Amino acid sequence: MALPLTPPTTLELLRQWCDRRRADGHRLLGLSAPPGSGKTWLARQVPGVAPLSLDDLYWPQPRLGRGRRGLPGSHDLPRLMAVLDGFRRDGRVLAPRFDKTLAEGAGDRAGEQQLTGELLLLEGWCLGAEGAGALAPYGPVWDRLDALLVLLAPSPGRVLRWRLQAEARQRRRGGAVLTAAEVAAMLRAFAAAVPPEPCLERLQRAPRRPTWLLPLDGRRRPAGPLICVRS
Repeated sequence: MALPLTPPTTLELLRQWCDRRRADGHRLLGLSAPPGSGKTWLARQVPGVAPLSLDDLYWPQPRLGRGRRGLPGSHDLPRLMAVLDGFRRDGRVLAPRFDKTLAEGAGDRAGEQQLTGELLLLEGWCLGAEGAGALAPYGPVWDRLDALLVLLAPSPGRVLRWRLQAEARQRRRGGAVLTAAEVAAMLRAFAAAVPPEPCLERLQRAPRRPTWLLPLDGRRRPAGPLICVRS
């Protein structure tokens, strides 16, 4: 009797997607996914890919402040564009590294990291989003991406749970973290600055670059196949 096939994991689908984009000659890829979905961990598990988090481009303290992480305006966009351009040109580049456990959980820059690989995978919660005035300065960043993969959460409530789980893991590792109230306030601020409709849902309806979608279930597993909305 044949054994049932094991469904591919989110990581396996991400690896396959990166391999196909490499075959298409792409160089700069984007991974857009909700807070707490595991996108940073996923990006670091793909062979031959240089992972970069949008979080690494937060402004250093004191300019960043507390409670601003992730909001439009909290990122050093000139440096980010220089990093992307340098990688496309040379296949290697220096980029900042951000440590969320510094500054009593508010986070701060912690030196530089060398990025080397065939592809660069930039990941962030609002990557590719459009439709809000605060996102206008991010347009030149999004336009540098050759393709985008969007992970979809099953519900906003699940996103809050995922993000709280991420803070709990950070606490167990001994780092300073945000409180549950601060996490909830952060997600409310995200939704106010980048309303899911039209900003994030536009990625599903009318993306401006080659874009694929992957719905997730409550345990961050694929809830369906990869869906190409623009190739």
